Amino acid sequence: MKRTGIAGLFAAAAMLIPIAPATADPVGDLFGSASGSLDSGSSAFGSSGDKVTHYGKLGRAGARNGVKSINVWVYNPKGAREITPGTFVKNSRLGVRWNSIINSGPIVDGNECRMEVRLAGPKVPKEAALYKTQDCTAVKSYFFKGGGNFTIRVTDLVSGASNSIAFSVQ
Repeated sequence: MKRTGIAGLFAAAAMLIPIAPATADPVGDLFGSASGSLDSGSSAFGSSGDKVTHYGKLGRAGARNGVKSINVWVYNPKGAREITPGTFVKNSRLGVRWNSIINSGPIVDGNECRMEVRLAGPKVPKEAALYKTQDCTAVKSYFFKGGGNFTIRVTDLVSGASNSIAFSVQ
């Protein structure tokens, strides 16, 4: 069936608008990542201008999944109390939420990636240090009993794109 007129134009445009993941966290949305630092800037849904901003290590041109960059945020599913921005209380469930972005800006929301999620920090158990998934856009959480400075790096082995987020637990 061929669509014509304004209704067809709106239907075609709607197919290009990315939808937030079901696990969207309004508080977590405030903490985008630009090369590992916490800030409020993110190209999670593309750019409002003509040029898309990509953060972290960029993916290889011509990668079969098309991933150019990965956006990351602190994932705080239970609303752990923040002592200061980027510093959370002990005994909190925290982690990383990420989405993969193609060169022009839209999110890759499928299983075409080979993601490695690496948690680094004091006393990280070996089984928690590396998590692997094919999900290009997802979340991974951990329970933090002890304090310290932590970094979570998300890397797509297909494209080579990666990014990280750092936070503290006290």
